[in-house]
Amino acid sequence: MRFRYRAYMGGPDPLADPDPPPEEAVAAARELLALVAAASEAGPGHEAGSEAGPFPVSEEDRLELAALEGALSRYADGDRGALDGVDAVALGRLLDRSLGREAGRALARLDEADHGLSPRELRRLGEVALRDAESPRRGHGARGGAHRGGTASGGEPTGASLPFGEDGDGPLDAVATAREAALRRSRPGERDVALRAGDVRVVETEPSEAAAVSLLVDLSHSMVARSLHEAATRTALALHALVATRRPEDRLHLVGFGERARELSPGELAAHDWRRIPGTNLHHALRLARAHLRRHRDLRPQVLVVTDGEPTAHLGGDSDARFAWPPTPRTVELTVAELDAVLREGAEVTFFLLADDPRLRAFQALVERRRGVRVVHAGAEELGALVVGRYLDRPR
Repeated sequence: MRFRYRAYMGGPDPLADPDPPPEEAVAAARELLALVAAASEAGPGHEAGSEAGPFPVSEEDRLELAALEGALSRYADGDRGALDGVDAVALGRLLDRSLGREAGRALARLDEADHGLSPRELRRLGEVALRDAESPRRGHGARGGAHRGGTASGGEPTGASLPFGEDGDGPLDAVATAREAALRRSRPGERDVALRAGDVRVVETEPSEAAAVSLLVDLSHSMVARSLHEAATRTALALHALVATRRPEDRLHLVGFGERARELSPGELAAHDWRRIPGTNLHHALRLARAHLRRHRDLRPQVLVVTDGEPTAHLGGDSDARFAWPPTPRTVELTVAELDAVLREGAEVTFFLLADDPRLRAFQALVERRRGVRVVHAGAEELGALVVGRYLDRPR
């Protein structure tokens, strides 16, 4: 039914305290309740699957409908988690044979209205995902992961220092701190304390260069088959949270690509149902990324690509998608040409490859020859840390 953030690393479930269900979903739940109540009083003479009702139901189905009625009642009263344990596919079959198409339409409306995340839930998910992504960076002493300013923003040292906590919380300036402590201790009444909090100085850095960033996420079914889709979703949520809280001057652009590519909000990606989508249309995704970079020509361009396969689709002259497996030379040609166009915009492009097979290695060899392209091999567990790290550590 509803998106649930199942695979995160440690800590409490960020959706354990969900927001109340949306009004549209409550209305659909009440409609289903009425149909279930009618079915519980059904007599003979109605064929299952017709538009009319009530329907005669088996004893087994009657018991399942009674359980569903209780869950729907709690949901309609505001308990959004009441339906979390319901198998949507099994429920659809039950309603189809017991209540008919009208119930199926009500269930579809409920599912559509309830599938998404509220802004508060989305923010909570982003915070958890970002914390998970930054933990490996902090553990290995990676630059910038745990800071709000200083080198976390990518700035270069100016040679000056600042009091800690006033204008920055960057790297410690040990020399300036020792000098400040010595000056303080030279004053009467200050010699008994070697170091005070007010003595601490940090390195001053120049403001970082704002960036236009496109994150391109592969939505093809192979991502699900390889259990990579949740890692990709977590990564996008983490990057969105990072930009929103620490790099508001940056412009983040999220694109999902399967047979075609489309711009997505973080909430839309989180609610994506990951159906069996043929094709990996990186050609279209890069085209959308280039449009984003051109809308923000005054910002530093950066493109991050998360994929587990080589391109297998491209846009034709009529803007229709052309899919082929194995990929045609034309698909590869157009994709690389679009990559070259992105690079001509001055962009730094990083591919995060989540698989290792001969065809993908051949594509890697092709793109690595381009100046401005970097390829990083990643697994599901480290993807978030690698993407966040590349974003934070982009060269000036």
